[in-house]
Amino acid sequence: LKPYEENDETKPLNIYGLTKLKGEKVIAKTGCNGAIIRTSWLYSEFGNNFVKTMLSLGKERERINVVEDQIGSPTYAKNLANLVLTMLYSDRTTKILISQLNTYHFSDNCICSWYDFTKSIFKFSNINCEINPIKTKDFPSKVERPQNNVMSKAKIKKYLPDLVIPYWQDSLTYCLAEIHK
Repeated sequence: LKPYEENDETKPLNIYGLTKLKGEKVIAKTGCNGAIIRTSWLYSEFGNNFVKTMLSLGKERERINVVEDQIGSPTYAKNLANLVLTMLYSDRTTKILISQLNTYHFSDNCICSWYDFTKSIFKFSNINCEINPIKTKDFPSKVERPQNNVMSKAKIKKYLPDLVIPYWQDSLTYCLAEIHK
């Protein structure tokens, strides 16, 4: 399994991915300097997101089906915000941000499937709901999603060698504690 790098060919599978790519292209055409940060599976204690949806479903139902053959790295929104602040206040990255436009990948460390992610959400929240692993082809959805959503973070680590990227399980535990307060 090869993680996607920033310069790999982009192949959006749905309108959401296509609009993100179009946004990147519009920014690039402006000639501005700065950073485009790509992330994946973003969640937090605020708004609607996968974690909050699974918490609701797990409390309402006895069993749910969750896709097991799509993998990626969940990203806690607070970690993404901390990265942006780090980039803005790091002498090393500030020089790069003001000199050119760069694209970076960022997500929490380690990978999982949506099924694994759900198992951890329920485990850390003491939810007793049966989770049935299913294949993408068996999940009724009008939206096509990538099987592999794993992104390389080598570039961001190169520019910020001291950057500590939390493990997704640790971030999830923190987020769930915030939700359950």
